[in-house]
Amino acid sequence: MSSPIAAIDTDVLLTVNLIRTGRAITRQQLARMTGMSRNTISSLINTAIDAGLIAPDGSAPSTGGRAPATWRFRQEAGLVLAVGVHTSTLRLAVTDLAGQPVERRTLDWPITRGPEATLTRAAEELQDMTRRHEPPVWAAGVSLPGPINQETGRPSSPPIMPGWDDFDVVGTLEPALGVPVATGNDVNIMLLGYASTLPDQGRRESANILYLQVGTGIGVGIMSNGHLHLGAAGAAGDIGHVQVSGTDSVICRCGRTGCLEAVAGGWALLRDAHRAAVEGLSPHLKECLDRRGELTVEDIVTGVNAGDTECVTLMVRSATAVGDALAMVVSFFNPGRVVLAGPMPQGCPMFLDVIRRIVYERALSLATTDLEILPAGSGLDDELRGCALLAVNSVFTAATA
Repeated sequence: MSSPIAAIDTDVLLTVNLIRTGRAITRQQLARMTGMSRNTISSLINTAIDAGLIAPDGSAPSTGGRAPATWRFRQEAGLVLAVGVHTSTLRLAVTDLAGQPVERRTLDWPITRGPEATLTRAAEELQDMTRRHEPPVWAAGVSLPGPINQETGRPSSPPIMPGWDDFDVVGTLEPALGVPVATGNDVNIMLLGYASTLPDQGRRESANILYLQVGTGIGVGIMSNGHLHLGAAGAAGDIGHVQVSGTDSVICRCGRTGCLEAVAGGWALLRDAHRAAVEGLSPHLKECLDRRGELTVEDIVTGVNAGDTECVTLMVRSATAVGDALAMVVSFFNPGRVVLAGPMPQGCPMFLDVIRRIVYERALSLATTDLEILPAGSGLDDELRGCALLAVNSVFTAATA
């Protein structure tokens, strides 16, 4: 499956990609990065402008002569399709080439419906969405809540995705959408999208970040010196299914017992919140359950912020378990920043306070000296950007290989 830029000269695309990623934005920088002459670079720039891929972007600060002209990647030159497969929802978007959404849709859609039904519905919705937009679609990115085989793009023994193991996601979606498709683990994609918002390229290249998603499940994205660390089998950071001491009797959705997710994940919180509501231990949760017939993690967050004792107990138990696991990972990896996404860390300051206290108390002091622990702005927006970047990165990699 070819992209709209597949026929463009490789040297032109190498030049465009350096500008796109911010590694070189002036003729001098491009010449230094590629080893090509200034005249050759000028010719490549002109070709890229004619192809609609880059545009002038002012000038850089002068270093003693005329200020050098700068260039920017035209993220408006094309579209990317984003598919976020979640436990109970299907999040779809059309974005520009930098992941800024043009249109979004969210469907109530349980992952247990399986890959064929899910991907067929996603393709139908995305085809309908793209009809209203003019720029060509370059590619699609798919975010999945489980380990991904990096060679095949297929889910690899995902613990909470029945029927998805080794399913050919790329081979199913590419013919349906007519564009190249790239897949990735959801929290790694969120981290990719988050890192793209860091203020300068130098900081991105040296970034050592843990991106912790505390949603229905729990997982960590790992960025080491600006590069995602995926692991030999794509399972790096899957801490949701590590054993938590003293919880051997708690059964996880994966079938094992004592997993972190079974104690601290969103589905575990809702399990215990429902029990607290039914038994009358929490007036707040009982009122929510009576009113709607179901509970959400946001109900627990609201209860915590309102001072509901049982909600606070549930939150502290989750934060304590997550903090214990995170302290170990911080000591091992020594990140400069930990970002927490999900309704609990983003909506409940007390959750973050508990985690910070535990990590600073239990991790190596040298690893926490300059450590930042902060909430994500929007994990869902990070996922959209990450899907687009994953897809566009794959297009440039394939075109310049």
